[in-house]
Amino acid sequence: MSVLQGEVRTWTDQSGRTVDAELIGFQSEEIQIRRLEDGQVFTLPIKRLSSEDQEYLETVSDDWLDVPPPEPRKPFTGLEWPRRVGLPDNYDVIVIREDNQRKEYIYRTPNFEFRSDVKLARKVVREFGKIFEATYAAMKAFPLEWNPEPVGGHYVTRLFETTEDYYKAGGIINSGGTYRPSKREILTPLTSLGVEKSSSGYTLDRSQDSATLIHEITHQVHHDWLAQLRPWLTEGMAVYMESVPLERSVFRFDKRDVEEFVFRRSYVKESFHLVPLEKLMAMTLQEWNQNFVSNQGDLGRYYISAFLLVNYFLHHDGEGKGRRIYKYCREIESGISESEARKFLLGGRSYEALFKEMKAAYKREGIELINGY
Repeated sequence: MSVLQGEVRTWTDQSGRTVDAELIGFQSEEIQIRRLEDGQVFTLPIKRLSSEDQEYLETVSDDWLDVPPPEPRKPFTGLEWPRRVGLPDNYDVIVIREDNQRKEYIYRTPNFEFRSDVKLARKVVREFGKIFEATYAAMKAFPLEWNPEPVGGHYVTRLFETTEDYYKAGGIINSGGTYRPSKREILTPLTSLGVEKSSSGYTLDRSQDSATLIHEITHQVHHDWLAQLRPWLTEGMAVYMESVPLERSVFRFDKRDVEEFVFRRSYVKESFHLVPLEKLMAMTLQEWNQNFVSNQGDLGRYYISAFLLVNYFLHHDGEGKGRRIYKYCREIESGISESEARKFLLGGRSYEALFKEMKAAYKREGIELINGY
C-alpha cells in the first residue's frame, strides 16, 4: 500500500464506530489510515466503511491514480528466519542537546532518541545504544512482517540517574524498565543499562544483563500491534527476543537453546506447568496486568507460557513453517477481530488438542509440559 500525506477526516464504519484519522494509503479494496490520537496505523477494507466514506473515496480516487502500485506480497512458503542480525551500517551517536542549566541531555542513534537527566559521555551512549539498534534491526528482520517504523523518526527512551526518579516518572516498582504506550516511550534507570557513576563521570558495565531492556524495546517497536493482539503474543514475542543470544551487538537466531532458556528463566529442572491455553489465549491486557497486583508470585509462569506458545506457533506448528501464525497476523492486519482471527490460528483444533501437540513437540526438546494446576 502506498504511503502518502492524505486527508484528515472522521471515518465511520458500518457499525457506527468513528475515528479521526489521516488517509495515508489507498487501493481499490482497502485504505490505510493513521489515527490522530496516537499515530497508530490501520488497514481497513473499503467495503466495511460507511456509505458516506465510500462515496468520499470515489471523489478522491483520481488523486491517487499516479501513485505506483504497491509491491505484491510474495506467496507465503514459510517463515524465512535470519541466522544473525546486527547493527545498521550507519550506526553512530550524535549529541542533540547538553543543557546543564535545565539538566536536559539528548542523544540520538539512527532510530532512537535518549533523553537523560544527567550528562553522559558519547562513548557510553554509543555502547548501550547498540542494544536498542540491534533489537530494532532484529524486529525489522523478523519474518512475521510487522514492519515497525518509528513515529517522528525516532523511538524515545527517558533515562534516570536514580531509581527514585524513575519511579516518580511512572516506572513500575522493582522493574528494570517500563514501556508506556500512551507516550510511546521507554523509561529506564541508568543502572539497567549498566551505567554506573564513578569519580570521572559515568561508565558502562558491559557485563550487565540486557534481557529486561530487550523485552521493553520489543514492545516499543511493536507499538502499532499492541492494541490489536492478546498479551500472550506481545509478551511472548518480547520473551522470545530475550531467548535469542546477543553476542557483540549481534542477535544469534541460529544459537537459540529453548530448553536451557526455559529452565533458566523458570527455575525448574524437569517439567513446566503451562497456563491453560483457553485462559492464556483469551486473556486481555487488563487481565494480564492484574497479575502484577494480585498474582505476582505466578507472573513468571505466565511469561514463560506465553513464550512457549509463541515459539510453538513459529517453529513447530503444522510443518514447522509458521503458516497459521502468519495467517493470523494477516487477518488481524485486514481489520477482523482478534477472536475471529484466532480461529485461523487454532485451525479447527480444540485447546486440549493444541496442548497435546505442544506437549509432544516440547518433549522432543527435553521439556515436559503439564497442563495448568
